[in-house]
Amino acid sequence: MSGRLVIDMSSEMAETLLEILGNESRRRILALLSKKPCYVSEISYSLKMAPKAVIEHLEKLEKAGIIRSFEEGRRRYYCINKSVRIEITIAPHMFETSVITGINGANVNKIANEVKKIMDINLDKTNFIQLSNVIEEIEKVQRDISKIQGMINRRINEAFDKLTRELNEEFRSEVERVVILGISKGLKSAEEIAEQFGLSYKDVRKTLENLERRGIVTKALLNDKEIWSLKI
Repeated sequence: MSGRLVIDMSSEMAETLLEILGNESRRRILALLSKKPCYVSEISYSLKMAPKAVIEHLEKLEKAGIIRSFEEGRRRYYCINKSVRIEITIAPHMFETSVITGINGANVNKIANEVKKIMDINLDKTNFIQLSNVIEEIEKVQRDISKIQGMINRRINEAFDKLTRELNEEFRSEVERVVILGISKGLKSAEEIAEQFGLSYKDVRKTLENLERRGIVTKALLNDKEIWSLKI
């Protein structure tokens, strides 16, 4: 499926996605899987959830096509399967739910010019017939901007996919890979990395110090707090 798909609130797909995301436990699982693939007991430990409940949520997410599973060694890992964006617009004259699962290419420069064009329109000097045309133009630009947002999201995912592959090739230690991935995603302290990935602070701290000795990361102090970054 490509482009922008506008779905009525009563449709099966919209209801399924909203029901899935309306559950806090499933949102927490998706947040964890957005950081790295995980197996059931890992999710259970990190989120303090019973394994049976984790399995039930994973089955629902997998059935909806949001996540997928794969075997590595003796473990079955779960990861996010595809990018899905849900836009909900609530305004005095609009209520719309858009589900976007694929994006066609978009001419960024052309869309930027169209945005400037509609923003320069003086609405006070237009009549109701002209306003109807203006609204149609604005809605078209709005759809194009959604495409651009999707293109940016896809580019970010491609970059993180490549980063993950390179980390897997360069580092044997899973903790090292996770720590570097965490820093790449904007985490600055050992406490943040440990909390986000369900690791012990002691292991994260030890790994950061080891990476610092090898010249891979660097440490700075900000308000007496240690801030870590990749050494360029």
